[in-house]
Amino acid sequence: MELKSTGKFVLKVLAVSTLMLIVTVLVSSVALTGMQEANTEQAGNTLLLLFLVTTVDSLIIVGVLKNSSWSGWALILGLIFSFFGVQTLVGQIEALVFLTPFGEIMGAGSVPVLTMPLDFILSQILIWGLVAIVGVVSAIFLFGKYNRSEQGSISLNPGISVSEWALKLGVIIILYELFYFGFGYYVAWQNPAVQEFYQGTDPGSFFAQIRNVATNTPGLIPFQAFRALLWVGFALPVINMLRHKPWLGALLTGFFMSIPMNIPHIVPNPYMPADVRLVHFIETASSTFIFGILIFWLLYRSHGSIRDFFKLKESFISSEASLEKQV
Repeated sequence: MELKSTGKFVLKVLAVSTLMLIVTVLVSSVALTGMQEANTEQAGNTLLLLFLVTTVDSLIIVGVLKNSSWSGWALILGLIFSFFGVQTLVGQIEALVFLTPFGEIMGAGSVPVLTMPLDFILSQILIWGLVAIVGVVSAIFLFGKYNRSEQGSISLNPGISVSEWALKLGVIIILYELFYFGFGYYVAWQNPAVQEFYQGTDPGSFFAQIRNVATNTPGLIPFQAFRALLWVGFALPVINMLRHKPWLGALLTGFFMSIPMNIPHIVPNPYMPADVRLVHFIETASSTFIFGILIFWLLYRSHGSIRDFFKLKESFISSEASLEKQV
């Protein structure tokens, strides 16, 4: 019986990923017409890689919805909003800054050897927006999460006061800046291919790098603070869906924020070399995973003090007890 259940689960996940792949291919064939050409072998390899991307995305979506306390339209809209935000919008906003001349204008970054056309960025937003809709809706219906009678709380604010919000958002911004620049310097910027691509050099230390950023590209620091708040906004629905399962919820939020945005790096594109894509995958997947876990733990409930924040065991037990009462 367990084997049969596992088989059904796998088939449903593959069904969702196949639907997402079909949407990706169909919309791409229209939105990317004339932008890039590929031979038959390259097209076949790209198709297989895209199927891997949609399968991983499907697993992430299913992992969240199967453990979600939400259902129905709240789950559909909340999960589409969160998934599209973390998978597409946060990354494409950064692409506008780093891979187009727009970044030089706003003083947020250097211009790489290859630039990405605005049409391509907009096409990615369209493609993956439709993929998010199809993937989330099909997964919710296939896994029976639409007409569930049980419905947890849908409030996006679990008793956090205004002053606590201000403090926690400030902490989140600082954490994100540290993760972004820290992993960027120690993981990505130590790679010669990345330095060549972005036409930069290693100043010799992390603090020297931060000084260069503050001096030469001052817009980058507030820009990343803005992205930190975007991460919070897109993560909040998922955090609320999973806050009744703190430990699992933290892990799922970490995967949800890190994998969908970064797994497309495995697919070749004419705007970023393979070695640069690999380094960025390692850099951002690892840093965002840790950041996602911390965001969940900061925002899934109110904390009366720093000591209260570290009462992990007690919060876990009380949350599990609350869940049992709901069931």
